[in-house]
Amino acid sequence: MLRSCFVLIGGVLTGGFLAVVLLATSASAGMQQDLSNCTAAKGRAGAAACTRVMASGRLPGAQMYIGFFNRGTALSRAGDYGKAIADFSRALERRPQFTRVFEARALAYAAQGLFSEAIADLDASVAREPKEWRFLFSRAAVLRANGQREAALVDVGAARNLKSHELKIALMRALLLADGGDYHGASDEVESVQGESDAAAQYVRAAIAFGEGRGQDAAVHVQRALELRSDFSAAHTLKGRILEARGEAAAARKHFEQALAAGGASFDAAASRRTARDRLDALGKNAGMHGTEVAAAPPGTARQLDCKVFLPATGSVITAKCSE
Repeated sequence: MLRSCFVLIGGVLTGGFLAVVLLATSASAGMQQDLSNCTAAKGRAGAAACTRVMASGRLPGAQMYIGFFNRGTALSRAGDYGKAIADFSRALERRPQFTRVFEARALAYAAQGLFSEAIADLDASVAREPKEWRFLFSRAAVLRANGQREAALVDVGAARNLKSHELKIALMRALLLADGGDYHGASDEVESVQGESDAAAQYVRAAIAFGEGRGQDAAVHVQRALELRSDFSAAHTLKGRILEARGEAAAARKHFEQALAAGGASFDAAASRRTARDRLDALGKNAGMHGTEVAAAPPGTARQLDCKVFLPATGSVITAKCSE
């Protein structure tokens, strides 16, 4: 009898691990590879591996929830959120006390713009494990995307009390401060942490600069973020906003589309996907408008453009003037 270790990813963004021993009789090399791929839960290949593991008959019924959870995680990372939600629901049917599944399903709901469902699942996670900072952080991110800034600040504060030196918590608080117009406080929050080489830190610096009207600084920081992580949904959204403010609607649209195509649940993904959807909708309704504006400007003339800025805190779009 061969003993194989089947490791379960603890949920998108959580980084937790739950080790479970799977007993397999005369497991083939192919099955061992499937176990490894399902454990990694990376994209559609990982999801297919989990399907084969569950269909093999070697995974005990009492542990079937692990297969559904890992497959859901793989599907979520691949951007197939509907199927991921179905698998997370199946995992919960088999293991209602497995709290991390609520968070994972919540992030998949949020990726689809289903914020009420996402918040309900995160409420369940926090109620079951109030001392787990990751659940509070995830709820804060979704609350921000849903325009509930004050509630998000409360959750960020509670998360910081549990994990005082976590970079993501400081960066989320900086975004929330910037949402409220406190750019000085937001900058201080970013500078208080070490994260110069972190894509999320570069993105937050860019978001603050963009909010203050420092378009060139924002462009530099967001480009650094994308160089560090090419599939960073929030950075693509912000670059799209910068390009749109410059009147480059076609280029902006491409970045908004990339933001929505990026799978997984990277930093600030919930708010950035909502913004990307809103901006694509607005660009679709105003097709050709930016091209007319650019053509009307005399060659070589510096001019002011209307910067359309979406504020997650209020769920509204404001107009500001920014330099091309």
